[in-house]
Amino acid sequence: MLGHQKDLPANGGPCVSTPLNASVLKAFSILRLVSPQQPEITTAIVAEALGTNTATAHRFLMTLVAAGALSSYRRGYYSLGPLIDDLGFAAQACAPSVSRIRPLIQSLAQEVNESVMVCRLGMSGPTCIAVAKSNRPISVDITVGTVLAIDRTAHGKLWLSTMTEAMRNDRCGGDCDVSATLLDQIRGQGFSTNNGEANDGIGAIAVPVRDAEGAMPLTLSIFGMEHRFDEAMLAHALPMLLDTAERISQTLAQ
Repeated sequence: MLGHQKDLPANGGPCVSTPLNASVLKAFSILRLVSPQQPEITTAIVAEALGTNTATAHRFLMTLVAAGALSSYRRGYYSLGPLIDDLGFAAQACAPSVSRIRPLIQSLAQEVNESVMVCRLGMSGPTCIAVAKSNRPISVDITVGTVLAIDRTAHGKLWLSTMTEAMRNDRCGGDCDVSATLLDQIRGQGFSTNNGEANDGIGAIAVPVRDAEGAMPLTLSIFGMEHRFDEAMLAHALPMLLDTAERISQTLAQ
């Protein structure tokens, strides 16, 4: 049955009931079936949830795949597609919290004279949601929306350190080029580094941004030319990185 929404007319007259599109509502119901506990869905799952036949459920699934909202990496199974990741990124980048984060990372960039980046974990890897560039005449150019390699960057290694082995293999396509020993070290020390693994000549230091429950919704880094990212830089910049990460955490809690 179609839902209805009451619109308030501009002339102050009686409300008009506007019928809602049932197919759109069903499509969102299908997308909500995907969760961390159920990362893939099937035609049978959708048919049961919607109370419809398998042909109709399959047609919905194929339409969502065509739109990019779902992807099928193995026959008969469907997971969230690139469109959902793009929409999630857009929502994150436009969220009020990001506008409150920007002054914090701009201040850090001025203090350390290196560029600063905040990432969230997207379907394709750590994704930049905010960046503050250094004032150096030659610097590394990263823009909002850039997706980083999960197994060769400071941000990516931080995320991998929070995952189980099965989750890491899934993220890396079964070929995760980061040792369990290194990931244990990252968890213990509370930061990660990149020394040219992703791109020759680029270095980075990244730290987690924790929420009130201790989860890691974001990661924070400084990055620039690799030759500047030595032990002295680490000792100098790490306290400021951790302080800024805590300030971002407090901002997220507001």
